[in-house]
Amino acid sequence: MADIAEIQELLESVRVTLASSMNPEKEHLESLHGELDGEIRSANKRLRECDALLAEGHRSEAIQLAEQEPNLLEVVSILDFEELAEWNDFVAELGLTVTPQLQIDIATDINGAYSDDEPLERLMKKFRLLSLARAPLRSRIDLLRQIAKRDSGTAYWKDDLKSYEQVRIRQIADEARDAIADKNYADIRRLSDEVNKKSWYLKPDRRVVERIEQAMTEVKKLEALQHLNKVTRELLAAKNGGDEEEVRKMLDKWNSLGQKCDQSSDVYQEAKVEVAPVLKWLQQLEQQGQAADRFEADLKKLQKVLRAEKSTLDDLYHYYDIVAEYEDYDIPAGIQEKYESRIVQIEKQAAMKKNLTIGGVAVGVILLLVVAYFMILR
Repeated sequence: MADIAEIQELLESVRVTLASSMNPEKEHLESLHGELDGEIRSANKRLRECDALLAEGHRSEAIQLAEQEPNLLEVVSILDFEELAEWNDFVAELGLTVTPQLQIDIATDINGAYSDDEPLERLMKKFRLLSLARAPLRSRIDLLRQIAKRDSGTAYWKDDLKSYEQVRIRQIADEARDAIADKNYADIRRLSDEVNKKSWYLKPDRRVVERIEQAMTEVKKLEALQHLNKVTRELLAAKNGGDEEEVRKMLDKWNSLGQKCDQSSDVYQEAKVEVAPVLKWLQQLEQQGQAADRFEADLKKLQKVLRAEKSTLDDLYHYYDIVAEYEDYDIPAGIQEKYESRIVQIEKQAAMKKNLTIGGVAVGVILLLVVAYFMILR
């Protein structure tokens, strides 16, 4: 295969020949066509070799082969010229065998392999540095898992990972024993996360995992108690500030945490005693709210009676007395004034009715006397 400059020169000669109005000499044309055909066939051969390596999961080897001089993807980009179809028509008329198409689909796969290989190479470089620095095995395993996931077509990563995991599983057993004995809660949590949240090819020892989880249960209870104390302080501060909404929100949080605590512990019982006044305060607020609701309802009944034309003094006195019994609430001045004026109105109406009744009786008596007088005269 020619180098890049020679291939570019070859393509320029092909374009000049196609653009020329003169018929080229047959020997020159055959030579030019033979060179182009050979370059394309050579490129296709390298493409197929790279494709075979990719199919076997050897991405790095395929990339190395493609990068050999001249760079395969660069060669393909040059040979994939627009006039190829026109050139094949031209040489076919002269009886020459047409040039095969470039296997662009394989070149596309190789280009994709480059994209995949760059982050993989960075991971592998980091893994080599961790190995040289004798970093903790769990750190190297995490990195190796990333490498195996990204380069899933390469089987030996999985084999290496299993070997590392075997050693790490033995380490976890020793670390768990020491962490539980020393009540090292940070290490217990870390080990719990490692055995439960990581993707293992070889499962850690079940008995070790169970011991870690039993210890983790106690860790969670302790952490819940610590968090409960913090929420208790925040709850009392909200109550002292008179912030009912914040108190109710914090109380929900307190109750949720309480479910996770060891409720027989002294810490929980002390926190419960501290929260008791808050509960009493909320109860008082609820009672006050209920009293306010009842007062508003009874006040509306009084207003309705004041508006009704048929209301009697007894009706007014009855509903007014109900509202007046609320010690913590005052009757609005407007309603008080309307109540008093309504009483005066009803009393006036009653007096007028009484006067009309007396007058009517007197007139009746006079009429009867007049009638009697005329009867006597007859």
